[in-house]
Amino acid sequence: MLSFDSDVSFMKVAIVILGNRWVCPYVNTYIRILEKLGCEYDVILWDRDGSDRDGAHAFSSAGTQLGNPFVKTVYYFRYACFIKRRIEANGYDKVIVSGPHLAILLSLFLSKKYNGRYMLDYRDLSVEQHPLLSPFYSLALSGSACNVISSPGFRCFLPLSYNYYVSHNFSIDEARRSLETPSLCTLQRDGICDVLTVGSVRNFNSNVKVLSALANDKRFCMRFVGRGEAQTALQEYAKANDIENVEFSGFYEKEDEAAIVSGATFINIFFPMNNEHSVIMSNRFYLALIHKKPVIVTAGSTQASYVEEYGLGVVVKECGNLDSQLMEFLSKLDYKTFCNSCNSLLSRFVGEHEEFENAVVKFLQK
Repeated sequence: MLSFDSDVSFMKVAIVILGNRWVCPYVNTYIRILEKLGCEYDVILWDRDGSDRDGAHAFSSAGTQLGNPFVKTVYYFRYACFIKRRIEANGYDKVIVSGPHLAILLSLFLSKKYNGRYMLDYRDLSVEQHPLLSPFYSLALSGSACNVISSPGFRCFLPLSYNYYVSHNFSIDEARRSLETPSLCTLQRDGICDVLTVGSVRNFNSNVKVLSALANDKRFCMRFVGRGEAQTALQEYAKANDIENVEFSGFYEKEDEAAIVSGATFINIFFPMNNEHSVIMSNRFYLALIHKKPVIVTAGSTQASYVEEYGLGVVVKECGNLDSQLMEFLSKLDYKTFCNSCNSLLSRFVGEHEEFENAVVKFLQK
């Protein structure tokens, strides 16, 4: 639980993110803390798709094609300049910076003007791994009062001389409610195994393997619910290959998420096997824990280590025999034991997340 030692209601805080609000749900964790403390805050964001165009602190590139590397780089620098102007114009007391791109672009500015008064939130392996850019991220780390990561797997890719708190990609209140509420859901409806991919639909190559492995198998139905760069290509692939046991739907409201997940048998989190995807913790992983749903994860990943330790689903190298793996898991499943395992890991994550939240409070109170 949050612990407050002093009044910080006079404080004005900037939260700086690299995209639209809907792709950065973790921002709500910071907002909840700031509102409990009575702090004034602004979210400075990059409106890439027009969904945040009414924001007073939104830098817009909606309608601009950012596929060209030169154009994208120009927009990164333009956004960094926009952030600096906003910070200086509003005179924030503290700044929360999300992502290594922004930490690098703002490293000199932050170390000079906000040394010890900013914190870094890290959720993806990215440009900071490049040898020419890593010194700038190290500079940003050196002046940061609090460093946050979204997966323990990131520690092996970041400088070991710093302490990192783990901020899990879930609503802490929703997680606590899940721990207190017995699960009444059903994993299969009418004997059909529902494989759900929910949220941001990316990674065509990995998702198409799942789609192909279960295509037109009457024991399975597949749902892709959300939006992302792979959605259209997956739809076209399904149409071209006459795959009939799959449904696609686009953007959904957050309040509809529980109903969407409730009908699932498995949550698909099969990602490419590379450094970036091997260490991340997907939003879907937490959805699965909270709603007591088995998962499909990639072998050798951080998520797979949890799945293997707690018995939370199927670990897959390739999808050639995915159908038999899923059916075998269901045939051996004791759902009560499974729910207890979900709660054991969720309790562990809640404890880690509470440590992170208290570290944020201490950062604001310094």
